[in-house]
Amino acid sequence: MHKCFLFIVVLISNFCCTQTDFVKRKSIFVELAGSGGLGSLNYESSFFKKNKTELSWRAGLSFAPIDKNNGVGIVFPLLINSLVGDNSHKLELGIGQGFTITTKGRFFMLTNAVVGYSFQSERNNWFYRISYTPLISYIVDFQVQQWAGISIGYTFKKMPK
Repeated sequence: MHKCFLFIVVLISNFCCTQTDFVKRKSIFVELAGSGGLGSLNYESSFFKKNKTELSWRAGLSFAPIDKNNGVGIVFPLLINSLVGDNSHKLELGIGQGFTITTKGRFFMLTNAVVGYSFQSERNNWFYRISYTPLISYIVDFQVQQWAGISIGYTFKKMPK
């Protein structure tokens, strides 16, 4: 049992530490609709890259009117994303959690998923995304709200060529 645990620890540490020579991408973007509800302002930072796959985390802030009983919701979407592909055209896949606190003191959570297309030219710091972003509720009962979003953003550090 201990040998199996040691093998897993060595394997994970090797996987996590093998790619350290890439420039971490840091971006801000505005998303219309999407994981933040009606719209959100987001920050994203990459933390791992291997071959054609890059992993990043992102955090956002949004405000959305809910109803008379709840008032306005302050939404905090947090996601882990992957960008897969060569050059400028990438498939985006992600999952996360959206936390909402309302002006009436109520708290909600929704799971956010992302399946989309991302375009960023290697010669330009601006990027564009279009995504299918279903909002998944699972606390009281299971519901999936079909949703989508479009984004425009700016990357502060370019990915290496």
